[in-house]
Amino acid sequence: MNRVLGLSLVGFGEREAVRNHQERFPSLQWELSYRMSRQFLSEVESVIAGRVVSVHACCPAEPMFPNFGSRDETVLKESFEALNRTFETAKRFKAEIVVLHPGYVTDMRIPASNAEREELLAGSDFAPHVGVKEGSICRADYPESAVYRQHFEQAKAALVTLGAMAREKGLRLAAENLNPRVAYLAQTPEDMVSLANASDDLFLCLDVGHLWIASQVYGFDYLEGIREILATGKVVTTHVHSNPSDRKREIFLDSHDGIDRNSFDRHTILDLLAESGANVILETVNAPERNTLLLYEAVG
Repeated sequence: MNRVLGLSLVGFGEREAVRNHQERFPSLQWELSYRMSRQFLSEVESVIAGRVVSVHACCPAEPMFPNFGSRDETVLKESFEALNRTFETAKRFKAEIVVLHPGYVTDMRIPASNAEREELLAGSDFAPHVGVKEGSICRADYPESAVYRQHFEQAKAALVTLGAMAREKGLRLAAENLNPRVAYLAQTPEDMVSLANASDDLFLCLDVGHLWIASQVYGFDYLEGIREILATGKVVTTHVHSNPSDRKREIFLDSHDGIDRNSFDRHTILDLLAESGANVILETVNAPERNTLLLYEAVG
């Protein structure tokens, strides 16, 4: 696997900003973001054509996130249809990888709107599993709860099917580890190893920022967690960003800050990722030029 360095379009909203960044860093590749509207996708198509390596589902953005943890047949059907639309986008842009949030610990639809989703997670359905109210951060025993395991197994079975669908289209489906909020699945290294072992057609996206928050909530060794996931040999792409999460201060934020922030040990982490051969995708929301320079400096 030939490693690619890239940048998510999650922090961009204007065509000219994308063009200027590409001119500044001509070897950099792109990941299409789940926040991109159909209009913005069309506006930048001619600029980034031939330089897209991965697509983060759903792209273009949809009002609901796919929920493959749902046991509701209607929600599942809608989720498969949404992924098929993202597969079409990946083929249109000649990307090789589709990154997917695996699913949620509920049968309900999950709104893509941050405000609507936060309201849902703060509701009574999830309250028994909340450990820190701010951000609906889950209790340390949440991944071992019966309800979590039931929805995880449902999502894993659906992802096996999706992986085969992706392979038939010449794509690789990469399930991403999520941060430790109630209703979110695939939060731990153990979950990711389980997904990696589920099918030859199912790959992984290691999000090091999400894993840092999980390590603070669950108390596992962060770098060992990275090594455990990479050791599966199934990590084909990564999301790199930092955040200020700290269990001692009870701060758990998925802020997608720069890689020179929050005491983020970028050299050690990027060295670990380099050994795997996986793509390295910056998923920072601010200062793209500074972070791209830092990425190139860190990888030599």
